[in-house]
Amino acid sequence: MKVFFAMPYSQLCDTNKYEVKKEYRCFFEKLIKRVKDEGYEYFLAHEREKWGKDYSNAEESTMIDFKTIKECDLVCVIPGVPNSGGVHVEIGWASSNSKKMNIFLKKDYNYSPMVEGIHLLTDTNYYYYDNDYSDALVDLIIDSIKNRLQSEE
Repeated sequence: MKVFFAMPYSQLCDTNKYEVKKEYRCFFEKLIKRVKDEGYEYFLAHEREKWGKDYSNAEESTMIDFKTIKECDLVCVIPGVPNSGGVHVEIGWASSNSKKMNIFLKKDYNYSPMVEGIHLLTDTNYYYYDNDYSDALVDLIIDSIKNRLQSEE
């Protein structure tokens, strides 16, 4: 299974240099380790761009993300708090390509009705979490991927 992670990027970077802040990088590194331990293939722009040190331009990022979404089996989405415009575009690409999605929404936060209604267009499961970029969220994401695999067997 190949998983595309559609998750905020710019809002997780420090303002002085365009690099992912340490606390967020730790979250993504834990997520990557768990994904690798489970044997899944994955795409995470944050890692591909070396946490901001090798940041891609708009044209390159757009084409890589679009192509990779078309090739993946599952899209795992954190829309962001506040909402990430880039992630919303990726949700649109995934739905227009009939990709399965697991969407992770922060409890008690208002999301676009389009995000909450995307299940009408493509196979989507919603999961709710309390704390942003936490170990519990890593567990929830990994469990959701495992559940998708079990449901396909």
